[in-house]
Amino acid sequence: MLLSASVAALAATVPVTDSISRAIARAQDGDTVLVPGPDVFREHVVITKSIRLLGTNAPVIDADGSGTPLTLTAPDVEVCGLVFRNSGHDLTTFDSGIMITGDRARVRDCCIASDGFGIYLRGASECMIERNEVFGSTNLVSAKRGNGIHLWNTKRNRILDNTIHDKRDGMYFSYADHNLIAGNRVWDTRFGIHYMYAHQNRLLTNSLTRNAIGATLMFSRQSLVEGNSVFSNRRHGIVLKQVDNSIIAHNVIAGQNRGLFVQQANQNRFDGNVIATNDIGLYLSNASEQNVFVGNAFIRNTDQVWQPPFEADQGRQGPNAFSERSRGNYWSDYTGTDRNHDGIGDTPYHETDVFGYLVDRHPEARVFALSPAIALLRRGEELMPLLDTIGVTDPAPLMKPAEAGGTPADPITP
Repeated sequence: MLLSASVAALAATVPVTDSISRAIARAQDGDTVLVPGPDVFREHVVITKSIRLLGTNAPVIDADGSGTPLTLTAPDVEVCGLVFRNSGHDLTTFDSGIMITGDRARVRDCCIASDGFGIYLRGASECMIERNEVFGSTNLVSAKRGNGIHLWNTKRNRILDNTIHDKRDGMYFSYADHNLIAGNRVWDTRFGIHYMYAHQNRLLTNSLTRNAIGATLMFSRQSLVEGNSVFSNRRHGIVLKQVDNSIIAHNVIAGQNRGLFVQQANQNRFDGNVIATNDIGLYLSNASEQNVFVGNAFIRNTDQVWQPPFEADQGRQGPNAFSERSRGNYWSDYTGTDRNHDGIGDTPYHETDVFGYLVDRHPEARVFALSPAIALLRRGEELMPLLDTIGVTDPAPLMKPAEAGGTPADPITP
C-alpha cells in the first residue's frame, strides 16, 4: 500500500506540445500524457510504458492512410478522449485504429474512424473497452473493411457500451474466452457479433439491428446470451452453429427472415425469449438435440418453427423439449382452450399440421399463414389432427406470453 501511494505521488503530467511520441519518450511509468485538442497529430504512436494518454477537447491522431495510429504494447495503459483516423486498410498486416498487445489496457470515450480494424486486442487479456464509437467508410465495400472490435487469443475482457457501425463485423471474437460483452449498439455491419471457438462468454443487453445477421455464434460452449435486442436484421437474428451447453434467455428477436437459426447445437436452454414477426421464428435442424425451449413467446411469425423434413427421423434419437414441468411456450396461433384457467392449454400445440405440411412442399403458400382461413384450419387440427406428422409439439402451451424481454425500441439515431 505504501509503495502504491509513493508511485502515485511521483506520477507526473507531461503536456504534449508538438509531438505525442516525444512527450511519451519523456514520461515515466504511471505518468499522464496530456494531449490538447482539437489539434491534429500526424504520427504513429507506440506506447511502451504503463502510462495514461488523456485527450482534452478531442485531439486527433491521424495516420495519413497507412499503418496503425496507436499501438499499446505495455501493460496497464489507459487511453481516453482521443480521435483516431486514417489508418491503413491492409487487413493482412492488421492495420487498426488501435492495436493492443499489452494486458489490462483501458480504452474509453474514444472515436475510431478506421477502414482497417477498429480496436484489435491481439493476445492481450483483462482489458476494458468502454464507451467508444467505431465506424468505417461507406465508400468501401463491407468485405474490405476490418471488424469494429476484434479479439484474438485473449481472456477476461470487458467490452461495454460501445457504438459500432459500418464495419465488416461489429465485434469478432476468436479463441476469446470469459469475456463480458454488454450494452453495445451495432448496426450496418455483416454480423453484429461473430465468434468462433470462444467459450464461456456473456452477451448481455446488446442492441443488434440492420446487420445482415444480428449475432453468429459458432463452435462454442457455455455462453450466456441474455437481454439482447435483435431485430430488423436482413437475414437472421441469432445463429447458433455447434454451440453447446449455453443459455439463450430473455432476448427480443423480431423482424428478420429467420429469428433463431439453430444448427447442430446441443443441450442449450432457450428461456423467456420473445420471437416475433419473423418469416421463420425458429429454424431448428434436427441435428440439434436435447435443447430445452420453455417460456418463450412465438408471436405472429409466418412459420413459428420450421424443421428440414428430410432430417425428421434424426430427431428421434435426442429429441428437443418444448415444455418443462408442465409449462411450455406461448404460440400466437394456438387455438386451444383453457377450461380450468390454469394458464396452460388443454390440448397440445402442434406446429407441423396440415398447413405446415403444405408449406414444406410448397413454400409459396407461406403468404397465407396469418389468414383467417388458416386459423380456422388450425382450430380444426387442435380438435382432430388430420395428419400423423413428425414435428414440434408443445404439450403444455401457455395461454399468454410470459414476461420476457419487452418490446424492441429503436436503438439508433444514425
